Amino acid sequence: MKIRLGAVVLVLITSAHLAGCGGGNGGNSGTGTYTVGGTVSGLSGSGLVLQLNEAGNLDVNASGGFTFSTPVTSAGPYAVTVLTQPTNPIQACAVVNGSGTAGAGHVTSVSVTCSSTFSISTLNDPLALQQWHLRNTGQNAYADSGGVAGMDINVDPVYANFAISGAGVTVAVIDTGMEIAHEDLATNVVPGGSWNFLNGSADPTNAATGGDHGTSIAGLIAMAGNSVGGIGVAPGARLKGFNFLSSDQSEQKFLDSLGASSANPNSSDVFIFNQSFSISTTNDILINPLNEAQYLSGVTSLRGGKGALYVKAAGNGFNSPSCPAITGLSCENANFDPDNTIPYQIVVGATNADGIKASYSSAGSAIWLSAPGGEFGFNAAVFSSGITPQAYEPAMVTTDQSGCTNGISRTAADTSTFNKGTVPNTNTSCNYTNIMNGTSASTPVTVGVIALLLEANPALTWRDVKHILAATARQIDAARAPVNIALSDGSYVAEPGWTRNAAGFKFHNWYGFGMVDASAAVNMARTYTAGQLGAFVNTGFTSSAALNLAILDNSTAGVTHQLNVPGSVQKVEAVQITVNVTHPSSGDIGIELTSPSNTRSVLKNIRDGFASSPNLDGMVLLSNAYYGENPTGIWTIKVVDGAAGNGGTLTGWRIRVYGH
Repeated sequence: MKIRLGAVVLVLITSAHLAGCGGGNGGNSGTGTYTVGGTVSGLSGSGLVLQLNEAGNLDVNASGGFTFSTPVTSAGPYAVTVLTQPTNPIQACAVVNGSGTAGAGHVTSVSVTCSSTFSISTLNDPLALQQWHLRNTGQNAYADSGGVAGMDINVDPVYANFAISGAGVTVAVIDTGMEIAHEDLATNVVPGGSWNFLNGSADPTNAATGGDHGTSIAGLIAMAGNSVGGIGVAPGARLKGFNFLSSDQSEQKFLDSLGASSANPNSSDVFIFNQSFSISTTNDILINPLNEAQYLSGVTSLRGGKGALYVKAAGNGFNSPSCPAITGLSCENANFDPDNTIPYQIVVGATNADGIKASYSSAGSAIWLSAPGGEFGFNAAVFSSGITPQAYEPAMVTTDQSGCTNGISRTAADTSTFNKGTVPNTNTSCNYTNIMNGTSASTPVTVGVIALLLEANPALTWRDVKHILAATARQIDAARAPVNIALSDGSYVAEPGWTRNAAGFKFHNWYGFGMVDASAAVNMARTYTAGQLGAFVNTGFTSSAALNLAILDNSTAGVTHQLNVPGSVQKVEAVQITVNVTHPSSGDIGIELTSPSNTRSVLKNIRDGFASSPNLDGMVLLSNAYYGENPTGIWTIKVVDGAAGNGGTLTGWRIRVYGH
């Protein structure tokens, strides 16, 4: 197996301002011991730490009264503040009143109130305001240019209205590693729950020093609300790390990472699996039956029979050099990774801070939805040679390997001043990066949203979650025009614009059903009756006979063939086809499918970088564009040759519809 990476909180910091205390003799010399007493109300978690002007801290782990004393060396005034917030569950606590009298031995009385709701704008985590994917105000996330206000996942209302943070939800990061002791992850790491395939330990911290992809992924999911760094989309979720990508990538290790193992690693109690990787070539066309069986087992048996959620990166090959650069056409297709053509996945594309497809994000009909993945986050003052304009647009702010001598962020970094550790009060310890990007990044953002859904309604099945995400996704870039390519006999629509299917769902190969909307999804989940989709069934394959149909060279006419799908499925959830084509240059070939309701979907665009040689021998393709339609009736495949030089032959195809 050859796999590549899919990528290229809480402080309302109000204070009780107190009078300066006196010295040891009871006077007002400004030195001595200051004693603070008070009460805490509403605290349901642990980890609350109060501070008196950086002079001393008190860890408060229960509601009720407290006192603490600390030496002081100046006359004040003194302020009691919240230094660290509770994270299990995530809460926001603030000092709301206090008074003080001078002199040693006197007690200053303060009151601390805690609430389980919070807002990004009032967090004390210093990087939160630059995390545009959570709340986009047009900030630049330490890049040279900013994005468009409002182009975010709309998650703030979830925090502010419902205090939902992903609590009780366990997520597995299947990746290169995960730094389990990182200051912004440790609180949420399941003790002993991770696995290192290299040394057989429960610590998957990456020994490499050039940055750890998995650590950055984990931060986007569940950075804690703790007054350092930023926050994850689900800052209360629990994390496990499996360093499969750093191993020999054997099939058994892959399956064990996906829920097949109850020990070493224990992946059987995972709710959501983050897969920020894709197949490393463009010539794989067949699904590995062992992979498919494990995904099916996961959605059937895990999470108490409700099914685990498998979330997968679409890929970063839109502008790959392996095919001609054609504006609007993806060189690599999300369908090129056979695992993306399995209906048990949620395949995710990436958007940038302007609310359009990220420059690199692979398109394709297998995409379910999109989420922020960012561009590159560079500063021209640090590095400017031969870089495209997108390089200076915001990437994602997240966790990096700790310290300034390793990781992406280090003293010698050559991408941004933030990564060099020179931006005051944010990254001087080099524990964070601002250049994480890719569908590697949009995948964990989506995982975080799903964690919020599962806290909001733990009864949801894996299909309920997919349905809610599709039904609430936000249409973006709505005016995007179709891509028309001139062939020998006319103009061919090689990439359709937004298409509204017969069930009312809007779909685009760049975005799936749109950009994830956390608030809309959580609101739907809270009142959703779980299991209402009924039994998950499929039609089985309807197959053509052996065919010998010529595909006209460089022609819009191509060749068509029809199959009649029986009525065993009432509503589509996914449509999967396999195709056999003989052609000396399979990258020329485009494949589209039209439903009985006349919805057209392009499953493989012409002039792409597919490198199978020379034919398509049972290539598997999946489309989500027909979601909710009645599939009974005639389906029409069309195969088009999109480049002059040679023709080909359609020798057979088959279709299978999944749904209920």
